[in-house]
Formats: sequence, structure tokens, C-alpha cells
Amino acid sequence: MKISCFFTMLLLACTIASGQDILLDKTVRAGELTLFQSVSNPNDYYYLSDKPKLAVDPATGKPQFSFLRYVENQKGTGDQATKDEGEGGGIIHCVIEMGVTQAQLAAARQDLLRVNSSGAIKGPAIYSGGTFALISTVNDPQSGFARKVLGLGKAPILDGQKAAVSISLTKLGAKVLWESFQTPTPDMSFSFEMDLKGYKSPRRAIIEANFDQIYQHQSFSAAAITRQGNVMLAGEINIAMEDLYKSGAIKVTTYNPDENMEKAVEDAYSKLTRMMFDPAGAGGAPATPALPGQTQTSMLDRAQALLNQGRKDALEDFLLSEDIERVELAKEKAAVTTTEANPTTPPPTGNQPTSIHPPGTGPSQTKGYTAPKEKYGYTRPTPTLPTTAIVAAYSMRTVRQRGVFRIDLNKYTIDNLSLRFDQNVGAINCPDCFKQINLDDPLYKQREVSATVDGYNAEDFQKYINFVSVSFRKKHEDGQYTNADLTIDRAKFNQQGNFFPFLYGWKGDNNRLKWREYEYKTVWNFFGGATKESVWAKSDLPTVPLSPPYLRKVIDIEMDQEAVTREGIRSAEVKITYKVEGKDMVKQVRLNPKGGLLTTQIEVLLPAPSINPAPTYDYEITWMLNNGTTKVSPKKSSSNLVIFADQM
Repeated sequence: MKISCFFTMLLLACTIASGQDILLDKTVRAGELTLFQSVSNPNDYYYLSDKPKLAVDPATGKPQFSFLRYVENQKGTGDQATKDEGEGGGIIHCVIEMGVTQAQLAAARQDLLRVNSSGAIKGPAIYSGGTFALISTVNDPQSGFARKVLGLGKAPILDGQKAAVSISLTKLGAKVLWESFQTPTPDMSFSFEMDLKGYKSPRRAIIEANFDQIYQHQSFSAAAITRQGNVMLAGEINIAMEDLYKSGAIKVTTYNPDENMEKAVEDAYSKLTRMMFDPAGAGGAPATPALPGQTQTSMLDRAQALLNQGRKDALEDFLLSEDIERVELAKEKAAVTTTEANPTTPPPTGNQPTSIHPPGTGPSQTKGYTAPKEKYGYTRPTPTLPTTAIVAAYSMRTVRQRGVFRIDLNKYTIDNLSLRFDQNVGAINCPDCFKQINLDDPLYKQREVSATVDGYNAEDFQKYINFVSVSFRKKHEDGQYTNADLTIDRAKFNQQGNFFPFLYGWKGDNNRLKWREYEYKTVWNFFGGATKESVWAKSDLPTVPLSPPYLRKVIDIEMDQEAVTREGIRSAEVKITYKVEGKDMVKQVRLNPKGGLLTTQIEVLLPAPSINPAPTYDYEITWMLNNGTTKVSPKKSSSNLVIFADQM
């Protein structure tokens, strides 16, 4: 049984690292589920887990959700009148779970048989990562009530996995949202943007990118990246990519008239983003400014700016379409008037526009005309306003690409598909989940400090990390200590949704600012026995960010068919060696050109930028040639995240 579980986890790790056995551009809608066809077996399908919901406590059956409204009494000063209201606000904490029901799976299996009589659903498609945003309506002093991103977090990637998010509300925001929860559809929704790794079918298209020109773009310059804390949102990256595509720094050439040019351009943006950036943890507060006198806009504010711009663009497009229609209607009316005044005049010829509608069916007036909802038998669609920006966060890699990058997509290529779906929290029938308290008595005050693993998910615990332990201590004014220890492994990470609270109360702490201070230290234990221990650190923040000393990096292995043919390569092996706390770690992979898969990936652990801004690894390439001989390259050291296995 243990051996079986080991091989299952090993297979899962390899699947995520090298791209899942699914075709991202071959989907089937079966029942309520979206299915992806297998690369190796066209009769096998994997379902997309896109049905988020509030998690339920298995012990009590209650939703893992809490809404706390609080008030703190405020005294009037000598020069102020007595205050009728105290200060307050609200805190919402909830745990979400990703998964589908057995009934949905059964319906999908039945529906799949209508499309493919031999089709079978083998399991879930596993996300490689993702971000979720909490969306609600808040009071904006400038624009009144408006949709706003309240919180960002890392989304669960496995079917049945959980994740948590907490938000803080103003007094007015807490009151409005409290009343909203008395309705069947509360004004709070989750918006997910998930990444799914797999393969794209071969297509007759070539991507060319001039990295020297790309890095000169104002959004990718060193000054811009520094102002943004070395983190960019996916929406910001896409805007910059659009500019570079228009300027010619990015070129996409297709050789098939039926090829979808828009999809080829999206593939180019995705490939270049993976080469230039690493996924970053989402957070609401900016990092400390690197340049004196400069301030950074928080991730939440930047996401909100993209949201507002998207809504503005959608409305402008809608109004532009109305203006165009208004002009067309004016031309139609003029043509009808001319025909009625000159019945013997022959109809217009050549390329002049003519009305396809009978006289009198259009509006009687065009001045100040706003297009009606119904016109000539069809209903005008209302504009779809975005509810959230593209909030996936990326950090630019320290080592930059150089020269012109060229890749032929006429092969199965590993790619990443970005998916977006939303879900309202729905009605919550749980009186115990809603509390209102007064913070007047300090004796009853307590503080919850939550530890959160930054930049890792449950699969990282399965593949790289044995555990991370956190020691917490709080020295009170009366000399007493509050001590706590916590060990986070994969099971606890998945069970608690990356939310690990420490709690301390009042013990003679009359200085409320000093009462917020505490100390903590961490011990990271990686596979292979490597251990990294920190020193005690002081903080007064409500969250303990557990930043790992080593980060997972994906190294792309590429081969070119022309080079394979020219060198007579039957197969190639790439072995990578890297160190974790002085211990050698080895990964290797084999490429078989005969099978048509000339690309793969290897995941390694490299020191975080705070430890080593330009970490390196060693690698060597072995060719098995068609004449039966082998050729081995000397061991090389590199910091690049792309290895060309067809070059010795």
C-alpha cells in the first residue's frame, strides 16, 4: 500500500513538472463539466475542477466562514462635542474549497458517451497555480458605491483542496455588507484566475521576439520594475505585450490560412511571460520602496485600477458602436428620403451603401438618438463589464534573456492555459458565523496572528518540503510569556487552507502599541534532509509571512528538429545538479525526437533572491547518436532557465 501511494505521488509530481497528459486546445463540454482530451489516448479525458464553494467543517457541518462586526467606544475631547457613535468595522474570514460533486461527474460521464462512445473520464486536470480575488461593493468617496477588489490570495489547485482569505472592512462597508448577507445573493463573490499546464497541438506558426527591444519597454524597465516592488500583474504584462506586438518587437507568422492568428498571438504572450517572469505570491501591501522618496501602489490598488480601466474600455466600446449605428441610420434615412422625393431616380450603383430595411422601419429621428434595445428584430446585447482585473502576479527574473528568440510551434509544445471563473458565496444559513462585539474592556481583548506560507502550495510540500516549523513567543508587560510552536506539513497545509493562527491575550499590557509586538523564527526542512533555520525576528504585523529560503524554478529543455537531423541524434539526456544547504540534488530527463515531443521541463530548487540574486546550477548533456555512439558535453554552470539540448 505504501509503495502504491509513493508511485502515485511520484507520477503526480512528474505530471505537473513536465505538463499534464492533456491537450489544452481539445476540450469537450459534458454536462456541467469541461473535459480535456488526453495526448497519449484520445479516449481518455480529464475534467476541470471549476466549481468553488465555501468549505464546510467536517466535525460540525457548518460553513467555514465568519463575519465579525466590532465597535470601540470613543470619548469626546474637551474641544469636541460628545460622540454619538464609536469607531468600528468588520472582519471577514472564509475558507473556499475547489471540487465537483459525484452527481456532476456521473452526468458528465453519461454526456461524454454521446460525443465519444469509448470516452472515459480518468480524473481531474491539476492546476499548476492560480489566484483568487474577493469582490464586493464598497463606498468610494469619489465615485460612490463601486465594485472593488477587497482581497487577493493563492487559489487551491487540487480537487477538494482548500484556501483561506481574510479581509478588513470600514464601519460603513461592514454595515452595508452585513445587510447584504440578509439577502439570498449577498454582495460578495470570488473571482478565480487559474493556470493549467498541458500541451498545445502542433500549429503552423513561428514566434520571433527581440528581447533587447522588449526589455526597453517602459513597463519592463529597471526603474518601473523597482517602483512596483519587482511584481507585475498579468493584466499589466498583457498591455505591454500588445504594445510590443504592434511595434514589431514580437512577431507571429502563420503558414496556414485557417490558423487562428489571435490564438497564436496569445501563445506567444504566454511563452514570453514564462521566460521573463516567475509566479509571485499575491499580497495587498507593497514592498519597501527601493528608491528614496518613492512610494509603491499596492497590489490591490493596481488590480482595482485595471478593473476600472476594463470597465471604462467596455463602456467606450459600447458607446462607439452606438455612434457608428447612429451614422448608419442617418445614411439609411437620407437614402429613403431621396427615394421618396425622386421616385424615378435609378438606385445607387457601385460600392455605395444601401439600406436592407424597408422604408419606415428605422427610427423616425436620428438627432440625439440612442440605439433602442430592440431594432429590426434582434435585441442589442448589453455591454459586459469586467468584475475583476487580471490579478495573477509575476516577479521578473533577475537573469534576463538576450538577442532574438525564435520557436517553431509545429510540434507538441508545453503551454499554460489561463482560466477565469466566478462564484457568489450564496446565502449562508449559520447564525453562529455572524458576531457583533464591543471592544471596550482590554481584559477580554486577544490578538490572532496568522502564519501564511508565501509562494508555495500543497504540491510543493509533496515534492520538495518535508515541513516548516514556526516558533512564536510574546513577552507581556507583567513578565509572562505566551509561547507556541507549529509544524506545517502537506496534510496540515491542505487541511487548514494556508491559514495557521497564533493567539495571545492581555497580561498586564497597558501599552497597546507594545502589546502588538511579538517574535518568531522558522525552520525549513527539505527533501533529502537539508535544513535552514532562521534567527528570532520581531514584528507587529497581523500576519507572519513564511518566506522560503529556496524557490521552485522551472527549467525549459528545448530541441530543434533541424539540429537533431543534422547531428544524427536518436535521443538526448539532460542531467541537472544543484545544491540545497550543501547537499547535492540531481534531476535528469530524456528527450526522444522520434516521438515528436522535443520540449520538456525540469523543476529545481534554487536560493531565493534575498539569499542569492543570481543562483546557478550545473548540467551536462548526453547524445545517443544514430550510429550507436554517445557524445557527452562537459559539465556546465548556468543561471538561465532554458537549456538547448541540441547544443553541446
